[in-house]
Amino acid sequence: MFSEISPAMQQVMRAMEEQLARDQRSLRSVDSDVARVLSMLALAAPAGAFLELGSSGGYSSIWLSIAAKLKGVKLTTVDLDEKKVALARQNVANAGAADLVEVHHGDAFDFAGRTEPLAFCFSDIEPPELNAKIYELVVPRLVPGGWLVVDNVTSPRHQKQFIERAYSDPRVDCVLLPFPKGDMICRKC
Repeated sequence: MFSEISPAMQQVMRAMEEQLARDQRSLRSVDSDVARVLSMLALAAPAGAFLELGSSGGYSSIWLSIAAKLKGVKLTTVDLDEKKVALARQNVANAGAADLVEVHHGDAFDFAGRTEPLAFCFSDIEPPELNAKIYELVVPRLVPGGWLVVDNVTSPRHQKQFIERAYSDPRVDCVLLPFPKGDMICRKC
């Protein structure tokens, strides 16, 4: 899967990684190891839609497009910041993934609350405390075996209650991975 990444996609990924190394605030993207895990989990997802909440500059969207292509689905990604939406659209297009990723300007809660069954959802919205509400909207939409990955769950601002809620929820199996700011990975039972 990763060995078949096109040169154009590699170039866009490298440029975004370099920008992230210079200025984390400009993109607020996940690091490359998190992006690889996201892509692998999405590839392991059952049939259903792919959703990303918090596009930022499109870095994770590009990684998720690899799995979307192999699964024969499109990724829907949404961000509230118009500048980030424009940047994500440009990066996705430059990476050659525009036919695999639909970048929307809008509210994550509107997209999280839709009724289409989800096979995979990645939530990386700001501020991280809002992910507890996203969790409650997305988990009922997940198909059996579907994945929800929530980024930044161990940041100082994040509520401990969200982590406890996920671990005690009988609808999902969860694990907290200590990536840079913690990722809660949940699989629908």
